[in-house]
Amino acid sequence: MFFRADNRAAVFIDYEYWYVSMKDRYRVRPDLDSWCRQIREKYQVERLSFFGDFQHPSFSGEVARIRAVSNDIIETKWESHGQAVKDMSDVIMLDAIYRLAAKKKSPPNFILFTGDGHFQPVVRYLVQDLRKNVEVYGVRTTMSRALRDAASASFEIPSEDDQLTACFRYIVADFDRIAQNHGNAFATYQSLVSRVSASNRIPREQVEMALGEMLDRGWLTKKKYRVAYGEPMINAILPEWDELIEAGLHNPG
Repeated sequence: MFFRADNRAAVFIDYEYWYVSMKDRYRVRPDLDSWCRQIREKYQVERLSFFGDFQHPSFSGEVARIRAVSNDIIETKWESHGQAVKDMSDVIMLDAIYRLAAKKKSPPNFILFTGDGHFQPVVRYLVQDLRKNVEVYGVRTTMSRALRDAASASFEIPSEDDQLTACFRYIVADFDRIAQNHGNAFATYQSLVSRVSASNRIPREQVEMALGEMLDRGWLTKKKYRVAYGEPMINAILPEWDELIEAGLHNPG
């Protein structure tokens, strides 16, 4: 693969942010392979650095996954007087960005994966003072507005592509079937994911990602629901039909 001389890039990834945001919102782990492949196809990547407290139990197994795409893994756990210092990933990652930017032959392209507004000053400095091209990636709806505005370009993960939209429709179709057969449309999280995944032959992770997006947009709602009199309440997901109609995902006719 051939690149122009000005296509060199350095990539800085706040992996704690990426991992936690994806797990909290979509219940899936970051898709490292496809994202890193996308960046390497676009740029001549000279540096691909992952920052995080990889000693934390939550990240068990993540180092092995990261090593499949990069060996540049920066441990950010920091202790003072026996106590862990919070937010050190931001501090250490910022220091690495400033140090590289100060070098005479630093690359013209800086790629950051973070949604934290603390990075807005360094992004503004790179763009306005050093004339760098800075692209910022973040998990959908978690990115700081100031950070996005400061960057040359910003992108959300997951992007709303045809595959995600199709999954929205599969989920709505499942609720529509329930409503027609039983009157009240509701489902538990696991039953909904299992049904939509099996009936449409798509990965569970894809359904979970779409489901998280729909809940966030208010198209679906999590509620305590009683199936029948005398039965215990269950955690259920219910469709917001008016919102789905407005979004063009449901046609009551």
